[in-house]
Amino acid sequence: MIMMHSDNQGLVLPPKVAQTQVVVMPIISSKDDKAVLFAKCEEIGATLRASGLRVIVDLNEHKNPGYKFSLWELRGTPIRVEVGAKDMEKNEVKCVVRHNKEKY
Repeated sequence: MIMMHSDNQGLVLPPKVAQTQVVVMPIISSKDDKAVLFAKCEEIGATLRASGLRVIVDLNEHKNPGYKFSLWELRGTPIRVEVGAKDMEKNEVKCVVRHNKEKY
């Protein structure tokens, strides 16, 4: 399975097989209110879980976003949802699909 579903960045797992289908993470800058971002990430995670997806909300503030992106790519998580302060103002999020790196 691993030999067939991997690339140089790590695993590329189909959503049905992946242990975690979606990871939701805040993109925090120094001037942002962490509590509001964290609450929004938890809300998005709960909504996705209610629809039947296996979701993890990564609220680790001791690691930078690049490290967390690499970590979840290595684990083969098919979809990454990024929530930033500017995105929240526009009522949007950024979704990145693992297998082709497309951003929505």
